[in-house]
Amino acid sequence: MHETMSFEQVSRILESSQERAELAQAAVFLANSDGVMALRQLGRYLTRADFLARLDNLEEPHEKMLYLRQVMAPLIERPSPEVAALCHTLYRDATFMSDPDRLVFLLRALAAVSPMSGATAEIFRQTNAIGYYSHNAPLLAANASPAALEVFEQMIRDARVPAERRIDALHEGVLPNRSKAPVLQMCRRLIESELELPVKSGVIESVFDYQGKKWYGPHPPKPPAWRSASNEVLRLVAELAGVAREQPGLPDALRDAIDDTARVVRALLTGRSRVPPAAG
Repeated sequence: MHETMSFEQVSRILESSQERAELAQAAVFLANSDGVMALRQLGRYLTRADFLARLDNLEEPHEKMLYLRQVMAPLIERPSPEVAALCHTLYRDATFMSDPDRLVFLLRALAAVSPMSGATAEIFRQTNAIGYYSHNAPLLAANASPAALEVFEQMIRDARVPAERRIDALHEGVLPNRSKAPVLQMCRRLIESELELPVKSGVIESVFDYQGKKWYGPHPPKPPAWRSASNEVLRLVAELAGVAREQPGLPDALRDAIDDTARVVRALLTGRSRVPPAAG
């Protein structure tokens, strides 16, 4: 879709075209637009059953999200309060939500908007209860704003959820975000709480004892390197190591991992303190 096309031309395509690829291009044009009116116009089409049927082959499971995925991608990649407002509209719309598979795109787009609002946090609470617990955990941790981490923390404290599932959520959520100060502060609250020992150990190992293949299989993600963390984060890790090591009942191997990480971060802090400030 050429960038100089007018909204009137885009509207004509969205209103009448039977070509799925052309429809997707026109909808992406709106999704990439910065204006509130463009997103509202997109929302009006995404809540129309006839448009959704022209956009994707709803009768074929492998094709029913093919072009919607393209339309939603810019909303995920360019988060804003206006995008969040559109997603709230779609979440409340029975037509868009007639296929629950569409919810995945809304959750990803909402999680990309930071700081997360209380209304968005409530959507994550609601969707946790209907099968999206594991999907939501890494999204909330990556958002790392207060409302998002409040929901994540509640998820880990929820004893109704099997411990194994909560530990997996910690591995998926905390590990990739272990160099974010709010995530480390949340981990301290969890460690100092009355969590069951296996779950508390899950918090600690997610920060201090990376076990990639065991947790993720043959192609594990790499955690952020401590050397790239800020001094604030390194100090938080050093403090957290002291708190974690005091917890009773930890396996010796986990205590050793805590000590190893503490030595690394202390060495990094010491080395940085010896570097003279840049001239000028």
